[in-house]
Amino acid sequence: MVSGHDPEFISAIASAENRRIAAHRQFLVQRREALRAEAQRLVPLLIECDPGIERIRLFGSVLPRRRFRSDSDLDLAVEGATRFSDLRRIVDVSDWVVDLIEWETLSESIQKIVARDAEVLFDS
Repeated sequence: MVSGHDPEFISAIASAENRRIAAHRQFLVQRREALRAEAQRLVPLLIECDPGIERIRLFGSVLPRRRFRSDSDLDLAVEGATRFSDLRRIVDVSDWVVDLIEWETLSESIQKIVARDAEVLFDS
């Protein structure tokens, strides 16, 4: 027992903290699911805008086994885009922060990492 504190008071504080942590975890699960749903919503819009797209990869913290935080965004790499500025306009109106990356601008070492870890959402 902590000197001067009632065990019931300490237990109540611990219970409240456990509830706060559980609620935050649930919030993160829901946010991750919402970001993944947004990625699925964007894919057909991007392909319609630029039929030359060869591949769209989802990468970053939204993937399983990645550290996901309350401020995590959506990371998409687009390969073979010929109208990247038009694609950028599509993701700019999303309710979510979307980092749209032109695959060809990535260094070869970064391409290898993303290719290894990413989830392919579209492959022509």
